[in-house]
Formats: sequence, structure tokens, C-alpha cells
Amino acid sequence: MGYDCTLHLVDEDAIREQFVPRLLGSSTEPTALDRVHPKAADVWRQVRELLLGTDGHAAAEAVSVAAVMFSASMLPYRYERGLALSLAFEAGRVFPDAVFEPKVEYAPDALFADVVAAHPQVRGWFSSGWFGGNYTTGLYVPAEYVAEVLAWVQEQLAPLPKGAQRNYRGIVATLRAAVDRKLGYWEATDLAVPAAGEFPGDPELMWAQYLGNDGTAVAAVETAPASRIASVLDDIVDGFLMSHSDGKSPQVELWDLESWPPRLALQRNEFWVAAARASEGGWLAYSTVDTKARPRVFAPILVDGDTDAPRVLPAKGPDGADLYSHECYFLGTRPVVLHEVKSHLLRFGGMQLGDPLPGPLWLTESGAWEQIPGITPGTVVKSSLGDAARPVTGAARLADGSTVLIWDGNGYELDPAGTGCVRTFEMAAQRSFVGFTSAPAGTDGFFYQSGRDLHEIHRGGTPIRHAEAWANVMDVRPGPDDSLLLKFGSNDEGNVGALYFPNDRTHIPLTPEMFGDKSSYSALYWSRSTNRIVAIGGGFVAVAVETVLSQPRSAVPELPDED
Repeated sequence: MGYDCTLHLVDEDAIREQFVPRLLGSSTEPTALDRVHPKAADVWRQVRELLLGTDGHAAAEAVSVAAVMFSASMLPYRYERGLALSLAFEAGRVFPDAVFEPKVEYAPDALFADVVAAHPQVRGWFSSGWFGGNYTTGLYVPAEYVAEVLAWVQEQLAPLPKGAQRNYRGIVATLRAAVDRKLGYWEATDLAVPAAGEFPGDPELMWAQYLGNDGTAVAAVETAPASRIASVLDDIVDGFLMSHSDGKSPQVELWDLESWPPRLALQRNEFWVAAARASEGGWLAYSTVDTKARPRVFAPILVDGDTDAPRVLPAKGPDGADLYSHECYFLGTRPVVLHEVKSHLLRFGGMQLGDPLPGPLWLTESGAWEQIPGITPGTVVKSSLGDAARPVTGAARLADGSTVLIWDGNGYELDPAGTGCVRTFEMAAQRSFVGFTSAPAGTDGFFYQSGRDLHEIHRGGTPIRHAEAWANVMDVRPGPDDSLLLKFGSNDEGNVGALYFPNDRTHIPLTPEMFGDKSSYSALYWSRSTNRIVAIGGGFVAVAVETVLSQPRSAVPELPDED
């Protein structure tokens, strides 16, 4: 629960010269409220009726509400969910350590001098402070005092991390606009209810993050709509965005991110939970067409296009072992799958600490899954939840296009004869609880995340840690100009990610404003062929590479000194 708050710009002259005369009947000229609010006549009538009564408090409150509605009909206003100075009456509620104290001088009485003269019962009932509940006004700040309120807010925000400061930009932007335009500032609650799509004025006047027009400057971007089956579970697979639906009619779509707008490259009536692309263009996937089955059963398949019948591969490994349906790869031209790690069986005695975990399987010429020779079995270890932890697995791509198979945190490559694998990358990568991603490093290595930290490794070498202050790296992908395109999880700066240049350890922060300023993005991708950086989340947003590269570079932040 919380308030739908609106932060309003107020033209004090317009209140005195247009709103008040219309309210008192000394003018019949239509106001902005009459022109844009469908129930303006009811608003005027209800306020006038209260002014004729004896309840000065109710009448003053109604006048204030109508005045804010009038302002919302002619000037921009900002929507915030549960964030307003009118709520900052206790430390920690709006600002971490501060309480905002309204001054007596902030009261809006001077706006309504003629109303008080005609209806003395409202004298002293106009207030500027905390919200009195839903559908009420709160803090009012006359134009002459707005600058000091803005300075106070900025003083509270200065010690906060940039990411936290971004949460307050609606208040700051509205106060700044009021200062620049010599306007007053007034807060209200539930006078504009976005959930209902009904506003007491022109919807084009409202700034709101959910409308994508929140009144702050953002970079020029190109946009393309999301797939109708897009979800937060969409994943990037070898340059394609995989969208999938397990609804009444199972579907999967693969969108080519090397086209702009992204091109629908494959569409099938199956539900895929994992996929890998072969060098010749076909697909290995874990698929089902029966999404109602409990438990669901996924089978590995090979397909080439939209309509060809899938080649169904064996659903079991050696000795009838279950396969892990959420990962699959190609090693050279061979499909690769993993054993299922039945993590919950550790509690029930089916799996013991120290037991061996058999390594990946590949498809033999006989059509059966067999253990890949040369890959060392893993060992059952306990997870933080007390179950058996899944080993760190994935696939990294080298500069020549060859694949390094990641098993149990280390990297394996095909041996020269192609009959097995050789362990060539001693990484000891730690689980990061996100999918393994990487980008080539030189001719014989790659960058990757381990425990959400950024590392680099080369064949036969040891891991090199980069940018230790970045402790929440979610994705590592190639970027333009020998950079890495990094996607961040939550961070103090509030950035979506960074273009990191490992050669000189500099970076360009990728801020939400750079991509149209939505609240979050699920993935970033450098489209080499279209020369764009694409952000994915509720659709596609693209920024020209040259726009990003024109931003200043700065040194990678350092870890703070320990006391």
C-alpha cells in the first residue's frame, strides 16, 4: 500500500486571476480546468457548495484540491509512487536520516485572499504540510521559497550513491522546473491515478516513469516492440534472442540481433528451455510440445528451420541417467548435454557429499550419448541452501570461433584428433547464479564472470581479476573498439552496465538515460553488423555505437580503503 503522489507546478498569477474569479463567479471565462477536465462543472459546483456551508476545513481543503486540478490542467506535473516531501515527516521514510519541516510561510493563504474575504469561515484552514490521506493536497511552496527547498533536498541527496539519488530525480526535476519558471510547487495524492488511466487534466502533461516521459533529458534512441510472447525469461543465444511461451499453444521465437529492427529468424510451435546454434546454422534445443504434463518432459532435438520435423535425440544418458534440460552446447559439430544434478536428493540420502559428478556427454555416431573422454568428473559439494550445488558450466567462444566447454569451473577444448577433450583453462570459476557468458581475449583466451566478478584467462595461464569494484557483473559480452559490454545487476551508481576497455582499464558508464530511461533492462548486446548497442527489456532499444563512444571515458572505480 502507498500513495499515488503527484508533484505540481503552480502558476500563482493564474490561480489569483483565473481560478479564483471563476470559483467566486466574478468571471465566466472558461479556464484550463474547464477545457480539459470532463467533469469540471461538477468540481466547481461541489467546491461552491462547501464554501456556502459552515465547515471551513472541508471548504478550504476542497478549494486546494480544485486549485491543484486546475494547475494539472495547464502545467506539467510528476507522478511518483509513495515519494513526496509530504511524506518526509519521519527519518528514513523518504530521506535516510532527515525530516522535512514545512515553514509557516509556505501556507497557500495568499493565493486565496479573495476567497477568504468572501467566505471568512475558511480563514486559517489552508495548510501546507503532510498529506491528510487519499485525495488530499500536501506541501505547498510559494515560488519565492522553492529555491531553498530545492537546496535542502540536494543537501540530503549529496551523500547518497548515484543510484540512490536517481530515485529522487522526479522531485528534483519538478523543483528545478519551478525555480527556472518562477512557479510555485504543490504536492497531492490520488488526484491522478495511473492505474485507472484517468487524469484530472491533459495526460500529455504528466511526467511518469511508467509512461516513459518522466521529464528528464534522455538520449535519442531507436525502439522496436517486443515479441508478443516475450518474458523476463528470454535469453540471448549466439546472437539471437530466444522468446518462449508455455501457454495454451507452446511457441518459441528466435530474433536475430544482428538485424535492426531485430528479425524473426525462427518460429516453432514448441516450448524450448535451452538452445545452442551449430556452426552450419542448425539448432540443438531442449523442447516439449506438452506443457501441461506434470512433470514436464523435455527432449533434446535438432532442427534447421520453422517447419522441418525435429530429429529427436535420446532423452537419457548412459545407464538411463537423466539429462539436464536447461543447458546444451556444440563442441565442434557435436551436440553436448549435461547430466542432471538432482540437488534435492542430498537431503534424502540419494546423493552424498564427495560423490563423483559425471561430466558432459556428447552425441556419438551411433546416436547415443556418451561421456566425453578427457573431462574430469566433478564432486558433489553442498550449496548455500544445504542441497547439492550445481557445478559451474557453460561455453566460451575464442576469437577463432572455436568453443571452450566449461565444466566444474574449468575450461576444456577438443584434442587435436577430435576424439576427446583436454583441460586447457584452469579457472576454478565460482558460481554466479546467472548464466555463464564470455567474450574473446586476444587469440587464446576469454573474459568471463566468476562469482559475478570479472576475470580474464588465456590458455595455460592463470585467471586475472579486472575491475574489483564491480562486484555484480551479470553478463560479459564483446563490445566495440576492443571493449567488453558488461551488464550490471544492482549497483550504487544505478548504471545498466559499462563499456569496459581492458587495454587501458577505462570505461564508459551505460546509464538508464542512455537507453530511454526505463527502470530496468534484462540484457545488453552489441550488434556488430548494425553498429548499435541494443538494450532488451519490454522491447528493444538501440543506441548508435558512435553515440556511446563519444561519451568521455574514465578510470575504473577502485575499492574503498578499509578502515
